[in-house]
Amino acid sequence: MEPKFDRLVFGDVEEKNIEALKRRIPPADLPRVDMRLGDCHEVAGDVVTEMSQRALGLAFVDPEGFEVKFRLFQILATRRIDVLYLFPGGIGIARNVGAFAREAKAPLDDLIPGWRALKRARLAAGVRLTNDDIAAHDQPFLLEFMNRMRKLGYQYSDQGEPCFTNRKNVRMYHLLFFSKHPAGLTLWRNVTRIEPSGQRRLQF
Repeated sequence: MEPKFDRLVFGDVEEKNIEALKRRIPPADLPRVDMRLGDCHEVAGDVVTEMSQRALGLAFVDPEGFEVKFRLFQILATRRIDVLYLFPGGIGIARNVGAFAREAKAPLDDLIPGWRALKRARLAAGVRLTNDDIAAHDQPFLLEFMNRMRKLGYQYSDQGEPCFTNRKNVRMYHLLFFSKHPAGLTLWRNVTRIEPSGQRRLQF
């Protein structure tokens, strides 16, 4: 992309993934690339400590499931870092919330503290969800997560469109964007109007 980011930091907990990434980076880009092996929360803590308070950043958080804890976003919020997050709505929360509600300690506790108090969570604890129900059952959790992000200072947010769905058109993930500044949201919306081909979507 142009203009290029001054610095790129990639992290993964699996060494094989880091090695695979190294093989894909063009030699000309290596001077601005920093690859780190480790837990994302520890890596993020190190990176923000090294960042200038004046630097602008974008964090792309792309977990496979519930590896990410809300603590990660608290760490990122200490700097001027916008966040792009693949939120595990349908495939993660809606499909598992009933089981999570019956567990004393569940992965969702670390991602959305306080989720058990939501009416939908209490309902799901005793209700078996069908595929038709799943798309609507992640909304309260999504909104609760977004509210908690606002409390960290991320007052400007948006969702990527369309949502990621499976072959049955059931929602799987939400692509969420967060910024502390209105300019960040403007940039995000301008970018999302551009198709991968370079064609711009019409505004209606």
